[in-house]
Amino acid sequence: QTPTSLHKDSVTQRGSGKIPTVEFISETLINNVVQDPQTGRIYLGAVNNIFQLSPSLQKEARTETGPKKDAKTCTPPASGCQDTVLMPNSNKLLLVHPSNGSLIVCGSRYRGICSLLNLSNVEQELYYNDNKGQRTYVASIEDNVNVVSVMSNYTKNGRTFKVFLVGKGYGSLDSTKLISTRILEDYQDWVVFENIIEASAVQTAPFVLKYLHDFQHAFKEDGFVYFLFSRTLDGTDNKNLTFVSRLCENDQHYYSYTELQLTCGIKNRYNKVQAAYVAFPGKELARVMSQSGNYGTVTSFTKVLFMVAHPDDDESDSALCMYPLNSINQQLMDIISHIDVYLCTPPQWILNHTIKMWLKCRLSSLIKGLHSFLVLFV
Repeated sequence: QTPTSLHKDSVTQRGSGKIPTVEFISETLINNVVQDPQTGRIYLGAVNNIFQLSPSLQKEARTETGPKKDAKTCTPPASGCQDTVLMPNSNKLLLVHPSNGSLIVCGSRYRGICSLLNLSNVEQELYYNDNKGQRTYVASIEDNVNVVSVMSNYTKNGRTFKVFLVGKGYGSLDSTKLISTRILEDYQDWVVFENIIEASAVQTAPFVLKYLHDFQHAFKEDGFVYFLFSRTLDGTDNKNLTFVSRLCENDQHYYSYTELQLTCGIKNRYNKVQAAYVAFPGKELARVMSQSGNYGTVTSFTKVLFMVAHPDDDESDSALCMYPLNSINQQLMDIISHIDVYLCTPPQWILNHTIKMWLKCRLSSLIKGLHSFLVLFV
């Protein structure tokens, strides 16, 4: 949210020495940032623009994605839409697809369709198709609906396909799928970006108006996929609670989907997640967390979920809370031991969970909140 689009070098005075710092400033809101781990290149998804930067933040390429003609209820192709006007395109999802050298980009245009850009030059479009209809909607045209994603694999008929799992809240014009698995190539009846798993356990219907989800982060670790999000209590209470959910990466039906409420601060004051990141703690932080007695032994090799959250009534008041992944996994295992959810190898029989049973399980007294190690921002 800055007034100009430019690259500049500046010098910051620290003590007696001068440390050069580099900034890249976009004229439109930057929604997301990803980095290619192989090259170090950085990609920015901004409103109406995708930027490609060098590891030192030098601009290498830029592609303009909007404003373009669209309408809230438009179902592509554009020739079939009426009352279209120039609308901004909010790039909601960026994901590096290293195996074929592409950048997955999903914007708000046409209710959230995606494209593939060249990782080496984002000005080159590798794939775009607006004629496949609703099955290829991934993101959302609505500004307040967040989208998160992580790369994965899917096996069918002995073939392994590259896919990406998507967590998305619900807008009035969106599908009711909270989590979907999107394929990245055409195969038999499947088309690029189509959802290939139908699972009632992670759909919002018929609870759309009661439980509003706001996804903030997705990541993979040790054979599991995790989603971090907040959710309102019900239609009569707009108070949010923050959850981490987990499923087995090789679970092609989402039967292993399990949730855990995360608490942050005294009486869970910081109840709505804003942002998150998973990393190793430093030695001193690991020592302090271990000495707190809340998490057992934490070392500098223990992955930790770092989460920034705020109260419902004051977004300017934030806190950083930390949750070791091994503590999260232990709590999830406690939940699984009490309900009909399989681990990562399905039993001979599997209950066909309905959304009602899913809600009953995760809202029951069996689910205990995981308390955090808290650092207040002052």
